[in-house]
Parts: sequence; C-alpha cells; structure tokens
Amino acid sequence: MSTDLNSGKTIKPIRPLLKIEEGDGFYSLLFSGDWTIRHPKGDRLSEFDSFAGQLSDKNTFRFQLSDDFTWDTSFLLFIQNIEQKISTHGAGVDFSSLPEGLANLLEKNKSNESLEHGRVEALSGAEDSVFEQILLNFLRVAEFWGKWMIFLWGLIRGKSFARGRDFLVACRDCGASALPIVTLISYLTGLTMAFVGSVQLEKFNATIYTADLVCLAMVREMGPLMVAIVMAGRTGASFAAEIGSMKLNEEVDSLRTLGIPAIDFLVLPRTLALFLMTPLLTLYADIVGIMGGLTVGTQVMGFSALHYFEQTQSALLSMWEIYSGLWKSLAFGLIVGLVGCYKGINSGNSSISLGKSVTSSVVVSITLIVIADALFELAYSYLGLR
Repeated sequence: MSTDLNSGKTIKPIRPLLKIEEGDGFYSLLFSGDWTIRHPKGDRLSEFDSFAGQLSDKNTFRFQLSDDFTWDTSFLLFIQNIEQKISTHGAGVDFSSLPEGLANLLEKNKSNESLEHGRVEALSGAEDSVFEQILLNFLRVAEFWGKWMIFLWGLIRGKSFARGRDFLVACRDCGASALPIVTLISYLTGLTMAFVGSVQLEKFNATIYTADLVCLAMVREMGPLMVAIVMAGRTGASFAAEIGSMKLNEEVDSLRTLGIPAIDFLVLPRTLALFLMTPLLTLYADIVGIMGGLTVGTQVMGFSALHYFEQTQSALLSMWEIYSGLWKSLAFGLIVGLVGCYKGINSGNSSISLGKSVTSSVVVSITLIVIADALFELAYSYLGLR
C-alpha cells in the first residue's frame, strides 16, 4: 500500500500483469504492476503454462519491464520458473532489456546453481569410485599431518603463531576440568575388576591376588585406555565442535585472510595440551582405579589396607609396568587431539555437517585408539617387554 501526498488517499498497488506479444521470430514478455511478495503469482504462471504448448526451438523470449513495474526477490523465483519452462521446450531467453541489477542477480543465481550441480556430480562420481574417495581422504590426512609437523618444528624454533595463553587454557580444559569424569570412570573400573576377579580367584582360594589383577590391569591397559576413550568423547568432540563452529562462522577464513595458518594458531596448542595432559590423567586414573580395588579388598574380602598395598607393590616388579601404559597414553592423546582438530578443520559449512564431524571424530578416535593399543601390545610382546 502507498499514499498519494497530494490527495492523502491510499493507493492500492497494481496487481502483477504479464503480457505476451509475438514478434518476428521472438516473443516479448512484458511485466507490469506490482511483482512483489504481496501478490500471488500462481495465476500468471498458469497463464504461461497454457501458452507453453505453442513453443518451439526457434522461439526466443525477451523479458521487458514497464514503467510502473515494482519487484522484489519473489520476482526472481518467478523468472526462474518461466526460464525452466522455456528451456524445457528448447527455446531461448534474452535478458538484455532488464535492468543491470536484476540481470546481475539472475546471472549470479545461475552460477550458484551450476556450482551446486557440479558438486552433486562430483559427489556422485566419488561414490562410483570408492578407491578415489579413499585416496582423497588419505591425501587430506597426510597433508594435515605434514602441516602439523611443519608448524611444530616452527614452534620449536620460536617461529609460530601459537599463543601460550591458548595452550594454558587448553591444558586446563583437557586436564583439571576432566578430573571429575576420569575419577568416576577409573574408580568404578577398579571396583568392577576387583569384584569380577575376586569371584574367580575365590575358587582357588587366592583372593589376595585381586590386588595384583587390579594393579596390573590399571597401569598396563585399563588406565590409559579408559582415559583415552573418555577424552575422545569429551575433549576430542569439543575440539571438533569448537573449530568446526569457527569455520562455520568464517573465523577460520578471517585468520587465513590475516595470513595466520589455522593449524598453527588453533590446532597446535590444543593437540600439544592433550598430548601432555593425557599421561598425567593416566597416572591419576591408575591411582584411583587401585583405590577402587582397595575398597573391595577391605570392605568385601576383609583384607587390611596395609596388606592390600603390600600385595600391590609386589605386583609392580619394575617401573616398566607403569611406563608401558604412559607410552600408550602419549600416543592416545595425540590421536584424540589430531582427529578432533582434523574433523573440525574439514567440517562443512552447515550445522548438519558440523554434527557429523563431531560424531565422526569420536568414532574414528576410539577406533584408532583400539588399533594403536593392539599394536603396542604386539610390539611389547615382540620385544620381550611383557
């Protein structure tokens, strides 16, 4: 609605009108009236549908606008529908008479549609060639790993964009903030192993060896493994969500515009923090798990705390029992950090792809952790360290 300033009367906008005129080898589409969202355009589209049966590949349609023409983006959608119907019948279109701004918008929308169509074809082609997709993913991982190593060397040389403050914040989030959940999981793990072990060892009248079972299982396997799984679900997913959100909000692109590598500035502090905090959390988890076994030993099996600790100490024949778990935890922490950051950096530009990246980071991290644990055990056995 608009108002005449002279008379003060309200003037109703003219409804959208489409006039089709036939020329020498072409048709002229004359648009007049109000082509905004305030007026439905279904009737005009139906009129053109009834006319579409007369089209041939020799026809060209020229789009023209009258002086009283008004429009908004809904008019663009109408023109796209008309153009699709014209293209279906093999006819051509001529936008030369349209205003420059409107023609540019139509051209820009065409380029976006072509780009999206190319992406769809690329994805469908990738589905057809599984080997190419695997190779592409491998190259992306190799590129990410190589850049991380290069920026790590730059940090050692003192040439890095990584900030110490970001490293300390990441250490707090990976370390102290994770203590409650690590405490709960480790204590219940030690408690459960003591219960299960005592039931079996009682058949041989050897329940005191429950202390050996809990101690060795925690320092060798369960301590580093449970901490790594907890950190994959807690911290690795957090890394993927943080960096993925920054990419979604174009903050990563802003860093690139300023000449700051995202891997150097965002990934390096987080991965190094998790790499250093995971062994500390593993030591803490070992102690808490042994305390869980102590609870069962003293409260259920009737051992004294001194007797239980002596048996635990005798089970640790050398410090290698502890070191073997710590070496694993270093590798697990690096795996979780790199996978979480990689998934965040390579996340798409939508909330759906961000959610998939977070989920994928947890699944891939846990899978690689289990594989790495098996490889460590094979290496220890081959070297005679077990």
